[in-house]
Amino acid sequence: MNIKQFSKEITVLMLALIVAVGSYLLWDRHTYHDTANPKATLTKTSKTKPATTLIFHKTGCADCRAVVTDVNRGIRNNANTDFVVVDTKDSDLYKRYNVVSVPTIIKLHNGHEVSRYSGTNKAEIANILADEAMR
Repeated sequence: MNIKQFSKEITVLMLALIVAVGSYLLWDRHTYHDTANPKATLTKTSKTKPATTLIFHKTGCADCRAVVTDVNRGIRNNANTDFVVVDTKDSDLYKRYNVVSVPTIIKLHNGHEVSRYSGTNKAEIANILADEAMR
C-alpha cells in the first residue's frame, strides 16, 4: 500500500469517526432517554435513594422538544438524584401522578411529591432539576 492511498483511508476513517461522535452528541443532547420499565425503576429507587425526579414528556410534543436539551443538562449536572424519564405515550404512570400537561417534572422525597413544574421556562426547569431544590 502506498502512502497516498494510506492517507486517503486514514482521512476517510477520521471523517467517519467525527460524524459518528457528532451524531451521538446530537442524539444525547436532543433526545429524551426514557427509563426502561419506569414503574419498576421508580419502586426500586424509592427504596434505595430518598431523592427521585420524575420527568414526563410525550413523543411529538413541541414543548417537550423545546426543552429537551435543558432537561438533559439538568440530569447530567445532578448526579445525586435518580431520574425516571417517562414518555406518556408508552406508560400510564402519568395517571398515578395526575400529569395533565407535558413536559412535567416532579420531585419526590421518600416517595412523596415535594415539588412539581409543568412548562417550558428554562430557569424553572434548571431550578427544579437542581440538587438544591431537594434540600
